[in-house]
Amino acid sequence: MNLEKKIENIFGNMSNLETLNSYNCRTLLDISEPLMFAINELNKYYLAYTLQNRTALLKNGNKADVVEVLIVNTSISEIKRLLEGQMDIRDALSCGDMYRMGKVGNKVFPRKNVKSFEEIENKIPKIGVRFDRELPNKVNIRKALRLIESEAKIYDSFAISESTFKEEFIQIKVKKLKKFENLFNMENYFVKTFDFRNEEKDGSQY
Repeated sequence: MNLEKKIENIFGNMSNLETLNSYNCRTLLDISEPLMFAINELNKYYLAYTLQNRTALLKNGNKADVVEVLIVNTSISEIKRLLEGQMDIRDALSCGDMYRMGKVGNKVFPRKNVKSFEEIENKIPKIGVRFDRELPNKVNIRKALRLIESEAKIYDSFAISESTFKEEFIQIKVKKLKKFENLFNMENYFVKTFDFRNEEKDGSQY
């Protein structure tokens, strides 16, 4: 499941934390409602923060639920620093590539880049707000961090870099070629190659 689909699950399951957790989306902050999440897409990690979750009156007179989420690239080390209270929530939400994604009624709007911090600065916590004893939170942060770190170890154990994959792929191809040569005893045969004029590459006639 890609990142966009996981964000859509946040839109539809704000009050169902068990469902969110099943999509590798860990709730980090829940005051009166879930506000902040850690999401992983294989070995890539993101923070998501609810910028707005309200019911709005549309121009046509109808009411619709409006949800908007900020998405920020992050890492396990940054998540650990955040949850251990070593950095402000505001800093954690502004230190990586930032995107916004929203939903109005049943219509989901694709994520778009946040071009400047001013777009979201009034919708996220103020400077100095951290995960500490002064922050009201329904979430057991220590437990959440343990789960995130244990999941990260599982993904790391299966992670293969692009260069490693290419190297192992070449090794497999070479081993298969050697098996093929041994099977047909290729060293006892001379395979002649010809050009379009029916002449051998060494100049002799066919």
